[in-house]
Amino acid sequence: MSFGVHHEWGKLREVVIGIAPVEDVVLFHEQSARWMSPDLAELARHNAGRRLIDVDADWARRCERQMDALAELLVREGVTVHRPQRLSGVERTFLAPNGEGDQLFPRDPMIVVSEHVIDASLRLLCRQRERYGLRPIVQRAVQQMGARWSSVPLGSPGCVDGPFLEGGDVLLNGREVYVGMSGCASDLAGADWLKALLGRTYRVIPVAMRSNVLHLDCCLALVRPGLLIHCPEKLIDGLPRALRDWDKIVVSVDEADRLATNGLMLEEGRMIVDDGNGRVIDELRRRKIEVIPLPFDGPIGLGGGLRCAHHPLLRESALE
Repeated sequence: MSFGVHHEWGKLREVVIGIAPVEDVVLFHEQSARWMSPDLAELARHNAGRRLIDVDADWARRCERQMDALAELLVREGVTVHRPQRLSGVERTFLAPNGEGDQLFPRDPMIVVSEHVIDASLRLLCRQRERYGLRPIVQRAVQQMGARWSSVPLGSPGCVDGPFLEGGDVLLNGREVYVGMSGCASDLAGADWLKALLGRTYRVIPVAMRSNVLHLDCCLALVRPGLLIHCPEKLIDGLPRALRDWDKIVVSVDEADRLATNGLMLEEGRMIVDDGNGRVIDELRRRKIEVIPLPFDGPIGLGGGLRCAHHPLLRESALE
């Protein structure tokens, strides 16, 4: 296996980690961004189109520093790390004029399932351009690693008609693939598109969430076979059937809002977790999970955690 991902917990061998140059992070606000915390929404409304460094320089520098620290940690762990290219020229204004060039969260604009690498269709207009910073990585995956490249058709500019499919909504459990549905990001048309791509050997299962939840990984994490973290209050119909007998670490709405479910699995039994989620770290350690705490409050303040900040290209695990 030279490319691909089958599970959330396989040993991480190759990965994309986001970048957060202080001069590139621009605040935005769009109608579908109801997932934002009240403080972030207010800040974004009043400063849309402005660079974060001009609004809060310490926050901007913290985002850059913490993203780089994550990349450095993974390199020390022996993982091959790729970083997106910074956007330039017309790429920075594609589909939205505010010049945002963020590449913080590569989880969403690309999706890796099995041998497929997929250009996602994102609901936020200003995030469609992120695929261009990832394009050299995707091309290398196709040319050198044997990946199969597909693109979800873009949804309508009015964010009404999909398909929409975002990586933060897609969780992998072998032949079962879960896709979060809240109205903020992915939709049923996106899940249907993914089902058609993967074929009959896979089950693509929509998971209904509350309307203010951005992505499925904001309320559910699959840590290892038989162990998960979730926030029941954010899931409308509960967990997918195959997960209901698993051991569960239950988190509160407040903990989920701090992205307690949004970690990075190094391998089965080892996990990087934001150091602000102390209770969840203790619960994981009680279950013999080796936890590496890492400060990540800067990116989390912008709505994305450790899972959002990375996208695996190669995880070692067997598909049954």
